[in-house]
Amino acid sequence: MKKIIPFLLVAIACIGCDSNKTKTANDEPQSKDTTIIAGVYHFQFDNFELWTLQDKQNSMPASLFPNVDKKILKETMPNGEAESSINGFLIKKDGQYILFDTGLGLDNGGVLLDKLIMLNIKPEDITNICITHCHRDHIGGLLTKGKVAFPNADVYFADKELKSFRNDEATQAVLGAYGDRIRRFTAGDTLLKDIKTIDASGHTPGHTLYEIGNLLIVGDLIHAAALQIPYPEACAIYDQDPKKAAATRKKIYQYIRDNNRTIAGMHMPYAAVVENFGSLTGTFTAQ
Repeated sequence: MKKIIPFLLVAIACIGCDSNKTKTANDEPQSKDTTIIAGVYHFQFDNFELWTLQDKQNSMPASLFPNVDKKILKETMPNGEAESSINGFLIKKDGQYILFDTGLGLDNGGVLLDKLIMLNIKPEDITNICITHCHRDHIGGLLTKGKVAFPNADVYFADKELKSFRNDEATQAVLGAYGDRIRRFTAGDTLLKDIKTIDASGHTPGHTLYEIGNLLIVGDLIHAAALQIPYPEACAIYDQDPKKAAATRKKIYQYIRDNNRTIAGMHMPYAAVVENFGSLTGTFTAQ
C-alpha cells in the first residue's frame, strides 16, 4: 500500500485531514516524504516531483466577499473567516527545477526562498518560473532588495497579463531586472515541452493556469476554499472582473470533474494539493 495525498476535502467544512488509501490510478500522486520541514510537502507523480512551498499561513475574512449572502457566509465561515495560505509550487522534471509563483518575497515577510534553501535547492538551481498573474503575493519573490532572486531562471508571463499590468510598479521592476529572461506567451501555448497554459481570466485579465499531466495548478481560482468550492459564484474583492471570474471558476471546475484532475492552489490551505476535487463540486454551466 502506498500513501496518497493526505490533503483531501472530504467535507467542505473540514479541510486538511490526513488519510492513507490504496493508489488507484497510475497518474495520481503519492505522498513520499510527508512534511519534510514545516510548510513544505512533497508529492511524487509518475513523471515529476512536486513540492508545496508555503510562503505564509493566513486566512480569508468574510469581509472580502461583500456581495455574498450573509447566510452563506455564516454557513461556510462560522468563525468569520476561511482557512487559507500563500503557496508556491516547485516541480522537478527532466532534471529541471520549475517554480510556479514566488510568493511575497523576503522583503515582504515571505519565506519561500528560505524553504528552497532548507531543501538544499539554491536560487541558481531554478531553471524556469511560471507566473499565474502579477499580484504582488505571486511575483514578490522574484526580487530581493531590488535584485534578481533567481539568476538562472527564465520567467514566463502571459502577454495579456503583462499588458494589463504595464503601469504596475512591482511588475515593471521585475521586467527591468530580468530583461531578456522574460518569456511571454499566449494562453493555450505549451511551455517547456509539456506544460499547458489555460486562460483563467477574470481574477486578472491574463490570469493563467498550468497543467502538467494530471496536475492542474489553479493560481487564484480559489481564495477561500470553504466558500468557493460549494459556491463558485462567490467572488473576493480581489477579482477584477467578478462576473467573468465566477464564469471561469465554474468552467474550470467542470473541466476538473470531466478530466479527473488533481489541483494545486496558491491559496488553498496547506498542503494545498487536492485529489478528487471534482467529486466535491457539482456540475456547472458557465454563464
